Amino acid sequence: MNFPRQFVSSPTRVATILALACAGLVGGSFFVQHVLGVEPCPLCIIQRMTYFVLAFAFGAAALAHRNARLQHWLFGGALLLTLGGIGVAGYQVQLQLFPPALATTCSASLSYMLDTMSVTDTLARIFNAKGDCSDTSFKILGLTLAQISLVIFTTFAVLMGLTVFRRRAAV
Repeated sequence: MNFPRQFVSSPTRVATILALACAGLVGGSFFVQHVLGVEPCPLCIIQRMTYFVLAFAFGAAALAHRNARLQHWLFGGALLLTLGGIGVAGYQVQLQLFPPALATTCSASLSYMLDTMSVTDTLARIFNAKGDCSDTSFKILGLTLAQISLVIFTTFAVLMGLTVFRRRAAV
C-alpha cells in the first residue's frame, strides 16, 4: 500500500511518467487516425494538442528536478492545461451522450493538410477536421475516445494534485 505514496512523493518520477504517457497518447492518436482510419474532430485535435504540450511541460518538469520552484510552476501550468483538457473532453462526452438533432461534422484530415499546405496554413485550418464530435462508433473497452481522454485528464490532475500537495506538506 506504500507504492502510491512513494510514487507521488517524487515529482520528478511523476513528471517523467506523465511525459511518456502524453507522448504515447499523441502517438496513439496518430495510429487511430492514420492506421485505423478514424477521422478526428476539432475537439479531438484540441485534446491531441493538449497532450502534446503537456508532454513538453512534464518533460521540462522532470528535467527541472534540481529547481523545486521551477518544477512547481511547471506542474501548475500543466495542471491548468489538464483542467482545460478535462473541459474539452467533458464537453465532447456531453455531445456524445446528447447528440445534436442535426448531424454535424466538426471537417480535411490533418495528414492531408500537412501534405498539401505549409505548416502555418495547416495551423490556421487545423480545426477543419472531418470527424463528427458526437460520433460514438469507435470504442475501446466499451468507452469512446472522449470518455477515455476524460478519465486520463482527470487521472493526471489527481496525480499532480497529490504530488504538489504532498510536497507542500513535507516542506
